[in-house]
Amino acid sequence: MPRLSAEALKQRIAALQKQLVAAENKKQPAINKVKALMKKLGVSLQDLAGGAAPVTVASKGRRGRPRKADSAIGTKKASRKVAIKYRDDKGNSWTGRGKTPRWLVEAEKSGKNRSDFLI
Repeated sequence: MPRLSAEALKQRIAALQKQLVAAENKKQPAINKVKALMKKLGVSLQDLAGGAAPVTVASKGRRGRPRKADSAIGTKKASRKVAIKYRDDKGNSWTGRGKTPRWLVEAEKSGKNRSDFLI
């Protein structure tokens, strides 16, 4: 690749920055359309992420009988999904369990009340 002068590089950077701004400007209207359609249809981000647990069939032992419960044979139980308790307008969510997420801590520091985010 031939070496470019500093001035040529600056011009190339400026052109690429203009292309970036144009691409960003095209993206936002598309995002707004998708959000409006999701709201109209009642679709959430959790729906898109595959929020429903897959249906499984109970396995059987060697003799064709259902196996004992997982806890009876010493394996870890499958964890249950916990309902979301808090959500903000940006799509961030929290179940109310564990450490408080950063987005909620920052919102509380800015003067908002936790109850404002209750679902």
